[in-house]
Amino acid sequence: MKIILALVCLFTAARAGAEPPQDTGSPKVWRFSSSFNYDTGKYGTPDRINSVYIPFTLKRYFPDADLSVTVPYLRQSSTGQVTWVGGKPVRVDKAPRTATESSESGLGDIMLRGTYALLREGPGPFDLGLAGKIKLPTADEKKGLGTGELDAGAGLEFAKAINSGWTLLADAYYTLIGDPEGVDYNNQLALDLGFYKSLNQDLGLTVLFETQSAITDGGTDPRSLSGTLSYGASDGFQFSGGLTLGLSDGSPDAGISVGFSRKF
Repeated sequence: MKIILALVCLFTAARAGAEPPQDTGSPKVWRFSSSFNYDTGKYGTPDRINSVYIPFTLKRYFPDADLSVTVPYLRQSSTGQVTWVGGKPVRVDKAPRTATESSESGLGDIMLRGTYALLREGPGPFDLGLAGKIKLPTADEKKGLGTGELDAGAGLEFAKAINSGWTLLADAYYTLIGDPEGVDYNNQLALDLGFYKSLNQDLGLTVLFETQSAITDGGTDPRSLSGTLSYGASDGFQFSGGLTLGLSDGSPDAGISVGFSRKF
């Protein structure tokens, strides 16, 4: 079943969170993006974990779909109770706790993502998209930078323009989490709900509430609230800055991000 779903996801393969509505009539069909993301929190452990996540993403747009690949660098300071799953740190109860805090860094898990439009309205964003993703186990699990196993998931993404300035966003994903030897992770259900608000011709605000099921028995479901400002500049450039507030022990206490992208 996992192999079949992975193959399906490779060809429908999902965006990393909600994006502002795209100009699908633009002749530019490629987008390169990167961002600096800093999170800090305890994730239900006795010690604070600080992490830096820097993804580099290349996306290709098609008339009714998009495909992307993300190659991330990450750095984490912890005592060994947290590992990375799907681009986010999560508590792993069976991980050994080290006596002192240590910092590990390196290549993260490469992500393949994409969406296919099931329903579409006018020149705006997809009304309903079929999404998929595959996580390739390229991160070093011995450093706590990944699980060392393949993950694959699929879901639905919904965006509906309420009026000229507001767009409702809602996504749901289900991910099969790969199990390292001797570990039994739960598969994960993820939901997010929010909106995009156009503040003027070049500036927009995205607000999202996100919740995920815990991948370990007895773990706390990660929940967070985030806000991101995006500014569209000339020559296809876009700049963004965001804040995240954790709403449960399974999430970071707080996070900040700054990023840019260029469509060409």
